[in-house]
Amino acid sequence: MGSSRLAAVFPPLFLMISMLSAVPEPESSDGKLLLVLLDGFRWDMDRLEDLPHLAAFSAQGVNVPYVTPAYVTLTVPNIFTILTGCHPETHGVLHNVFFDHSTGQFLLPEEVDNSTQILDPGVEPLVVTASRQGKRTGTYMLTPIPGILPDIYYYQPLSTLNETYGGFLEGVDTVLGWFTDDDVDFTTFYIAKLDAVSHIYGPESPAARSVLKEIDGVIGYLLEQVKQLGLTDLNIILVADHGMQQVYAVPAPIEILRYVNASSLQMLIADYGPLALIQPAPGRREEVYAALAGSHTNMTVYYKEDFPTRFHYANHPRMTDILATADPGYVIYSRYSGALQYQGEHGYDNRDPAMRALFRAWGPNFRRGYARPDPFDSVHIYPLMCAVLGVEPAPNNGSLTEVADMLASVDCQGTREYD
Repeated sequence: MGSSRLAAVFPPLFLMISMLSAVPEPESSDGKLLLVLLDGFRWDMDRLEDLPHLAAFSAQGVNVPYVTPAYVTLTVPNIFTILTGCHPETHGVLHNVFFDHSTGQFLLPEEVDNSTQILDPGVEPLVVTASRQGKRTGTYMLTPIPGILPDIYYYQPLSTLNETYGGFLEGVDTVLGWFTDDDVDFTTFYIAKLDAVSHIYGPESPAARSVLKEIDGVIGYLLEQVKQLGLTDLNIILVADHGMQQVYAVPAPIEILRYVNASSLQMLIADYGPLALIQPAPGRREEVYAALAGSHTNMTVYYKEDFPTRFHYANHPRMTDILATADPGYVIYSRYSGALQYQGEHGYDNRDPAMRALFRAWGPNFRRGYARPDPFDSVHIYPLMCAVLGVEPAPNNGSLTEVADMLASVDCQGTREYD
């Protein structure tokens, strides 16, 4: 890496604030938008290390205490909530793996043949919403799924632990090149490394703190390049999909197959954190529920129809008949391997403070130096992004009125919301 790039990434804080202030307002109300998805960036992680570029970004743009993610607080359901404005029980993406409980079939995101395998009819991510209205869209490092492909995208299936700082800077160059050379109006830029490292070593570990510093450097480089390229109409949102909870080895791990035999189950999704999705074999529903209910003091078991409605999660045809949730710090295993798999986990109650997510916004369409006092639900990010881009939202569960105070100016006409 050359010395000029290092200087661009690590200028003093007062220079960064001066640079941000120099970006003029656009002539048109329609802006361009870069959505930076920071997987696993818990709302308070910026207190763990000195992050001068994030601090400058926050001071000159919109600073929100936190965003409440959708339940379940896993990556894939929450990214779809951010990009559609819909609760999981509306968009239908219920887990990090896609499944059919009637057959027991599982699919990873890269194995999906068509969006109808995962999304309900009528639900469309922002890349589709914007494209239908003449905007050019892109995604960087989000798995491309047929039926919801943007105009331009980059995806390389590699281990998140192989993400490098230099690779992040190259990614910034790539997506900004889409804005300057390909006339893109909206794109996402996904960084997974903090989530991966926090899982393995814990969210407050030295390894996670090191990644925080890398992300801060990426933010500094991003803003310097925006200035150098003259992207005066570009808005940037930094948002996390969920937070992260420290977990510990416990004397009595939760093991579903300790209480029920595998032959009694049509399908089991466990070992992904504190939520288990359980489909009993035909005719075994009551038997399986009775075996699991009350079996472990740190696990709560529900029939799907009894799952708390505030989660906007279980009322969907794809949902399994039985769900089980674990208390904070606990994980539900199918069978415990005898060793703690991860030091950090998510998937807990979205009102748990450890699940709260980072949100910052900056650019000509956002208010400057605005410290919004109240958090909001991530379902409202979609109509906010539509307002920035000047596109009519598809039907969604969000409301622009919940977040319009963050915009420099706003026209609330034309919004359409699900009940």
